[in-house]
Amino acid sequence: MREKQTPNKNSRNDANSPGRSLTVRGTLSTTARGFGFVHPESGPDVLIPFDHLGVAASGDTVRVELFAETQADKPAGKIVEVLKRNDAPLVGRIRRRRDEVRVYPEDQRVSRALVLDGGSVKRFEKGLPGGALRDGDVVRARLVEWRDPGKHPRGELLELVGRAGEPGLELQIIAIARGFSLTFPPGLEEAAREVRMPPPRKVLRGTSRRDLRNLTCFTIDPATARDYDDALSIRQRDDGLFELGVHIADVSHFVPESSPLDREARSRATSVYLVNEVLPMLPEHLSNGLCSLVPGTPRLAFSVLIVLDSTGSVHDLEIRESLIQSTRRFTYEEVEEILSGEIDPLARELHLLHLIAQMLGRRRRENGSVDMDLPAATISLDEEGVPVSIRPVERLNANRLVEECMLLANQQVAAFIAGGAGGSGGAAGGAIPFVYRVHPQPKPSDVAQLLELLQHLGIRYRIDENVQPEDYRNILALIENLEFKDLVEKLALKSLPKAVYSTANTGHFGLAFEAYTHFTSPIRRYPDLVVHRILKRCIARNDAGKESRTLMEELEEVCIHASERERSATEAEREYTRLKSLEYLSEKIGRTYEGVISGVAAFGVFVQLHRYLVEGLVHVSKLGKDRFQLNRDGYQLVGTETGTAYTLGDRVRVRLKSVNLAERKADLDLVPFSEGE
Repeated sequence: MREKQTPNKNSRNDANSPGRSLTVRGTLSTTARGFGFVHPESGPDVLIPFDHLGVAASGDTVRVELFAETQADKPAGKIVEVLKRNDAPLVGRIRRRRDEVRVYPEDQRVSRALVLDGGSVKRFEKGLPGGALRDGDVVRARLVEWRDPGKHPRGELLELVGRAGEPGLELQIIAIARGFSLTFPPGLEEAAREVRMPPPRKVLRGTSRRDLRNLTCFTIDPATARDYDDALSIRQRDDGLFELGVHIADVSHFVPESSPLDREARSRATSVYLVNEVLPMLPEHLSNGLCSLVPGTPRLAFSVLIVLDSTGSVHDLEIRESLIQSTRRFTYEEVEEILSGEIDPLARELHLLHLIAQMLGRRRRENGSVDMDLPAATISLDEEGVPVSIRPVERLNANRLVEECMLLANQQVAAFIAGGAGGSGGAAGGAIPFVYRVHPQPKPSDVAQLLELLQHLGIRYRIDENVQPEDYRNILALIENLEFKDLVEKLALKSLPKAVYSTANTGHFGLAFEAYTHFTSPIRRYPDLVVHRILKRCIARNDAGKESRTLMEELEEVCIHASERERSATEAEREYTRLKSLEYLSEKIGRTYEGVISGVAAFGVFVQLHRYLVEGLVHVSKLGKDRFQLNRDGYQLVGTETGTAYTLGDRVRVRLKSVNLAERKADLDLVPFSEGE
């Protein structure tokens, strides 16, 4: 059934008629702070303020009337009609209000709670184990009807997800609300266990797969990693050049195209990492077993062998299916200790890799690549899932070593396909349908907003007509030693568009690469698996299979779906991290912390705590007896009588007043710096 929102009496349907308002059609997505964006089939996204969402929900197809005065590259408007509802079920918590039963959605798809029909609730509860629904129970529900934005929509109960207080329920809610499953379909894990590793002699017989078991290669991963999908090797040749080997698990050998395993991996598109839990893209027998480059065991791989000189210039490239055997599994911390001087049999190789990584990083930055070293925190949980500590994550030299090698491999594979590298087999000048990782240039209006903020913080930087990656690098250099460095880096990242998958090679702005792809993580990213399959056909000069047009259409669907699933996974990971951080802080009510004002609104200021990287709100009523107003630029709350100003980027001290885990909120009070902890 198609529902319509009553259009404004001044709105018009025909954008092409003289004197009529311009309207666009697109899909709505809403944000945590209440506003939304409509994504049209072509052209820039349209900002929809909260009070102009009407009765539209995230995922709905809507018609938008653009405001008369709006920027061409950053339009804004109001929703005047819901053309098609998003029928996907909502996940939310039950709350009883007198005789009314409501479902409060977990995500921001709908801005209001769903009111459930009393009769349908009673019928639902009759066969429910454990009796009637209680506050905090989690259910799936469907939006049935919503015609008045001033009233709650009607909903229908579909399924009980879990009872309030059940262990692991929060993880289920966050995952399910964003479309991720905690289990694989019946029979799929059994099908995965039937897959076997072929004997080395058999896999090498009559194929172009190269036996590289004589190479000294090793994996470097976090201490908590359970799958190892990349290994490194390095050797100096007799001519003085270096051969860097990046060896990636050959998942495509074990996951045939269009098989049940492939269809499930394509649907999931990515693994999701939720603190100490992983929702894998592939069953464990593959991800942690056959496809994991465990030491001392022959493993099928896809190897990129890159010959470089001492300046980082690439002289030769070979991309081959291979058979490798990892010598050792390192953690980042172990490598860091060796780089700091600890004696180890593989110390020479690691030091050489470190030097090459430094050279590659320097060369990349000289070409304009932007490095945003945003702060992060790691959360430790006990056996019951309760957070016991939060510690800042230190980005080690070992991390940078691996990152540079993976960046180079991804860039070289993309250049090979796009025709920019003379690799084995040769590429067809970019005519091969492919999956690129692209990062568009930022919008002029977003760049202007960032520069305006910098000026407000006392930093002047001028950008000519077209922003370049080095402009961002220069800005980051200017704020390197300032106390609001983390905030500016966060806002600079926010001004950049998100990187996505695309069949069109439009380059990667942030990395300043003309061509880039994702090749190095096929265990946890579906596009990487697709890239492996394309490379195999390319290297083998195998033109059999789908026609280019059919393949291109299929790859475009993969790119759209994988980009969407990646965004959902990122949202889930951030939400679960925030939940566990707040859960940890809920035991520390009354303590004081230092932070920085990270957001300003008419109702108060948001403060990010330095130590835990969690935002909380200082309500405007707690700022003093003065009457505060948001300034025109939205960077300050200013007292109308005293002139006291609270500005984005200000360092403040706050006391933790309360934590609401259900609403994912922390309330703070300002504390003078003269007060001690």
